[in-house]
Amino acid sequence: MAVSVRQRLEQDEARLAPYALRAESATRRYALDDEGRAFDYRTSFQRDRDRIVYSRAFRRLRQKAQSGILPAYEDHRRNRLTHTLEVSQLARTIGRALGLNEDLIEAVALGHDLGQPPFGPAGAGALHDLLSGALDGRGGPGLGDLGGFDGSWQALRVVDRLEKRYGHPGLNLTDAVREGILKCGAPLAWPPDDPPGLRHGLAPPFESQAVSVADRVAEALHDLDDGLQSGTIAVEAVERLKAVSELRRKLGARWRPKAGRFVKANAIHRGLIHLFVTDVIVASQARLRAWAERHGVKTPRSFERVRDTALAGGEIASSPACVALLADLAGFLEARVRRGFAADRLDGRGRRVVLGLVSAYLADPTLLEPHVLLRFKEAAGVRYLRDLPRSAVGAEGLRYASDPRFARVVADYVAGMTDAFAVTEHARLLEMGAIPIPSVEQLHRERS
Repeated sequence: MAVSVRQRLEQDEARLAPYALRAESATRRYALDDEGRAFDYRTSFQRDRDRIVYSRAFRRLRQKAQSGILPAYEDHRRNRLTHTLEVSQLARTIGRALGLNEDLIEAVALGHDLGQPPFGPAGAGALHDLLSGALDGRGGPGLGDLGGFDGSWQALRVVDRLEKRYGHPGLNLTDAVREGILKCGAPLAWPPDDPPGLRHGLAPPFESQAVSVADRVAEALHDLDDGLQSGTIAVEAVERLKAVSELRRKLGARWRPKAGRFVKANAIHRGLIHLFVTDVIVASQARLRAWAERHGVKTPRSFERVRDTALAGGEIASSPACVALLADLAGFLEARVRRGFAADRLDGRGRRVVLGLVSAYLADPTLLEPHVLLRFKEAAGVRYLRDLPRSAVGAEGLRYASDPRFARVVADYVAGMTDAFAVTEHARLLEMGAIPIPSVEQLHRERS
């Protein structure tokens, strides 16, 4: 019998390290439908990568800011999509050097930010306050503890439930990709609904760890590069950073002290990428060799026997020296880029938009798009609001608002918005009077 392209690709994975995950053993919730296709030329992880790329949530990343609000006129600043692509590139480089499964790494990296809401950390914080019971969006005592909000949880909800492309909920990704998406983001706790197939309580696989460290490096370096390119931070201040001092020491005479800002910014960015990624690879190679020898891992079969007990997490990581350099860089960025008048003003506006949207939708569910109401109908078995006579809508709307599942559906909808759509929708509802202008007391209560 002829060997299919998929089988040949799976056989090629024999070149990987014994502790790399194999596509051949991947599992997923629903059986795959070949839809009459005669050819099969992708491994399970390659198929997952493609499903993520074609999802609506992935396309929306290009209009979501890493932090603050993405301005319409900004052509060069990073957004969630460019960040995702940079994380994928760095993680694949790390994984390839360590003999890990690059296809799995790519799928996890491309999906790791699918749950991030508009306005970055400000939007996530507002949704967490609403769903953890701290606030109700209108200055009241809160909605009750509905489990909170976490970007990693939300990414898993997107791929498991919210995307609609097939005859089943979600994208039907393999459990290895789902686990990687959840665990590479270091969630605050385990998701309240305890999703199956994710090895609850166990350390993430090495491929997920590679994405996690690449995420930290990429975020710090592109924030620094954006600040340099835009002139928000001065080159002279950046040159005093410990990481840049180390870079200058390594470059020696090749460092051009009299070069212009643009040339220096590019030299710093590519130099620090090489510095940090090389460090991760070298440090992790030593850890993995010691780990494999300690646990007797010489073949994929021996790895499977010890996987659930031997992984501690943190095997793929920077050296202590580079961890200190990254911490110094992160502290600089927090003080010079991520905080201050402009950043705080944007974060405050993003937070108010999220709180206002959720409060308006909970107060009047008829403001929601039909597909959101249909999703709640399917989840809760209630009557579809649009099918009811006008005289019954008010009472049924109160039932919606009192159901915790409705608050989660609303949060799913708001979390999926782009920055631009959320701002436009908030302005429309504000003009309608559906969102009251907050009082000074309410603003201070929410900020505390």
